[in-house]
Amino acid sequence: MTAEGESPRRQSKGERTAGRILDVAEDLFARQGYEGTSLRQIARGAGIKEPGLYNHFAGKQALYEAVLHRALNPMAEAMAGQIESASRLRDYTDLPSVMTDLLLRHPQMAALFQQALQGDRESVGNQLVTQWLETLFQQGMRSLEGLEPAVTPNAQAQDRETLAINVIAMFNLTTGYFLSQRAFSILAQGDLQDPDNIARQKRLLHRVVRAMLVS
Repeated sequence: MTAEGESPRRQSKGERTAGRILDVAEDLFARQGYEGTSLRQIARGAGIKEPGLYNHFAGKQALYEAVLHRALNPMAEAMAGQIESASRLRDYTDLPSVMTDLLLRHPQMAALFQQALQGDRESVGNQLVTQWLETLFQQGMRSLEGLEPAVTPNAQAQDRETLAINVIAMFNLTTGYFLSQRAFSILAQGDLQDPDNIARQKRLLHRVVRAMLVS
């Protein structure tokens, strides 16, 4: 972030190349999985020779970790900030909308999440994504545990399983949206990432989460 009135720092050629590699890798990993994607494919998509990848990333796992960090570290930080703010207000209904905005920057993350949750547990890629998901899920659990009975009348009766189901429901509502373009195209022939549709999704999330928290 630059100070007010300052121009953004111009990226070097190496930084632009690394960013292009990350973009291509994110798309291929989401479509083909970690094991199904080769460095040769990524290099070809980024318009460089395969050995050139090693000028930016130590190897395939390091590149995959960089893809996850670029997308999910801002998400974890934003969630932490939103949870802290929501804790003071005792209102978590905006959290899924915040997550929607963050996923909109890297919509391919939704596919990587599903691969990790449903795919081979021994997969290196799935294990790396699961580590991030554990962090995000634990943040969600802490947020709901912090609700007071005044907001959730039956909060004291809620056990950990109930909290987990609520967190999973919010997760599925948010990430599932970005996995449903094919179904949306059949039903409405539109683009789920259109700003009007994103706004509709956020309104729906707000109503659903509000109902979850007060039920």
